[in-house]
Amino acid sequence: MSNEAKSAMLAIGVPFVGVLAGIVLLSGSGATVFGFPIVFAWLFLWMPLTSLCLHFAWTLFDREEFEAAERADLANSASGDRK
Repeated sequence: MSNEAKSAMLAIGVPFVGVLAGIVLLSGSGATVFGFPIVFAWLFLWMPLTSLCLHFAWTLFDREEFEAAERADLANSASGDRK
């Protein structure tokens, strides 16, 4: 599996499955968390968890490629300035 696919699975797939599974499993529950129905608490929890998934996808799979492209662009622009 390519790094692009791994990154997409982590950044998009994991939050999608987490939110969807929570809705399916918790929608009939009458439990509450701090006065909110548990399904809403589950959805609120996935807001920061989605950000963490995006961060880990960037760090693990995308960062090196992006930094290499940035270095190449910087080197190309610096050599273009000398001409």
